[in-house]
Amino acid sequence: MVADWVGVCAAMLLILLLITTPGRSAVVVADEVPGYQRGVVAADHAAASAAGLQILQQGGNVVDAAVATSFALAVVRPASCGLGGGGFMVIWDAERRECVTLDYRERAPAAATADMFLRAAADSTAEPGSVRGGLACGIPGTVAGLCLASERYGRLPLRQVLQPAIQLCRRGVPADQHDLEVQQTALQRIRRYPNYESKYAALQRLYLNNGQPWVKGEVIRSPLETTLLLIAEHGADGFYRGAAGAAIAETIQAAGGVFTADDLADYTPTVREPVRGQFHGRDIFTMPPPSSGGVAVLQTLQTLQAWEQRNGRSLSDLQHNSIDYIHVVTEALKHAFADRAEFLGDSDYVTVPVQRLLSADYAQQMAAKIDLQRTLSSAEYGRFFSRTDAGTSHFSVMDAAGNAVACTETINLTFGSFVVVPEYGIVLNNQMDDFAAEPGKPNAFGLLQSVQNAVAPGKRPLSSMSPLIMVADGRAILASGASGGPRIITATLQQVLNRDVFGMTVDEAVSAARFHHQWSPNKLLLEDAIAESVAVELQQRGHETGRSGSLAATQGTAASRDGDRRILLQGGSDPRKHGIPAGF
Repeated sequence: MVADWVGVCAAMLLILLLITTPGRSAVVVADEVPGYQRGVVAADHAAASAAGLQILQQGGNVVDAAVATSFALAVVRPASCGLGGGGFMVIWDAERRECVTLDYRERAPAAATADMFLRAAADSTAEPGSVRGGLACGIPGTVAGLCLASERYGRLPLRQVLQPAIQLCRRGVPADQHDLEVQQTALQRIRRYPNYESKYAALQRLYLNNGQPWVKGEVIRSPLETTLLLIAEHGADGFYRGAAGAAIAETIQAAGGVFTADDLADYTPTVREPVRGQFHGRDIFTMPPPSSGGVAVLQTLQTLQAWEQRNGRSLSDLQHNSIDYIHVVTEALKHAFADRAEFLGDSDYVTVPVQRLLSADYAQQMAAKIDLQRTLSSAEYGRFFSRTDAGTSHFSVMDAAGNAVACTETINLTFGSFVVVPEYGIVLNNQMDDFAAEPGKPNAFGLLQSVQNAVAPGKRPLSSMSPLIMVADGRAILASGASGGPRIITATLQQVLNRDVFGMTVDEAVSAARFHHQWSPNKLLLEDAIAESVAVELQQRGHETGRSGSLAATQGTAASRDGDRRILLQGGSDPRKHGIPAGF
């Protein structure tokens, strides 16, 4: 049977770019857009997509597949996400017509204070304390979140769901172009600062080939097998308690951090009500705070819909990536990012006016400010006046019944804090930099933030991660998200617009050229593919423009019907990060 053979290939060749019978590929080359009838996974690495596919084929549901994909990404994309990080998961249950969101974002340790980074000794020979080293580490949430998802919403035993990731550790994966680029970037950073080579020796030894450049296709082996086996045996306790938990706390304290084994043992993920909005008659479900991305994407979509109503024309009339289209979308984004800076934070600690920001009246107010011929002053976009996720990974899963998962996870910057637990291979995040670590100073992504996002014990830092699911008639029709710091918000937004407004396939939607503006700094970034044709006129309208070779990386899955009204599932993995989807 072809289906059986595909399943065997998925199990045996997780470490490769799987190649099966033409037209029935379990994993396909990037320029093909196949349709699947039962399930699809889109991650930013072929082996991670294949891991999720394997679990679907074994009878797992979309949550089982998502958990398997995430653990596999910890093995094959360790610079972006993994066991030492955190994330957000959006789940749509088509039978119940219900959406839940899981918040397993990192938390600040109990000893954290609002001025902890101001009090830290200044060292001009190193990066700020909120960026590298033990003080930069928040309490990891990924393992707790995935174990909760598996137990409460999955179908298969956690031990079974972990097997693809464990096998990837044992077999290794061939280095792809992204691996080569990440290694080069990390080594350049380490060699830039005195003592980094000795200080972060575990990172170099376990993840950077002892400083020797990888060759494309060379097999890379992850050091995470021992940790994954502990989780398979003991669940979240295998990570947060016992020998692994003690080693994590000891490593962080040795690196100058303040969180303890008790901080780890006390970590719990949170099940939250999703933020819900509508765009062109479709329901959109996404993450509430401490995600700023969910609110920002919905606010921008509603502002754009209000602009269409006020002007009696569709965004599609402006034509994709035209000067008018880029201008209108950018102006809407600047309002959302200005409000992000002032109002957004962890809603368990501060009051966030989500209803006001997402109200129809507010969307009309923002739309009325959009002038097709000019920009506004920075102060007119928000009350927080401006001054002068490198890492992260997203994946989406969907099945023919209309169920879906959109999940974004991160360790923040590439290889996070650079701190690695040597006995267990755990790369620890530097998520503390996503707080307003030093008031008045932008973080590593250039974002200014208010006291709403100040450091506090147990608090979660604000995030740009924006996993979302679009639903029509009770069925998921799009699961979307991105990686790349604040560019996550603009990339996710444009993926939705590409699919909904311009009717692109999900593969086209994730691959299309993009632009980015986050209000502060006041610069419109344009990918090279479009910059030449639009930059001059956009400058004439008041935009300061810049160029970028790549703006974030998006992954998506989508459902539609073919000519015979059969469900057709598609996956799109962004070529910017060399991902490949998998389905059957």
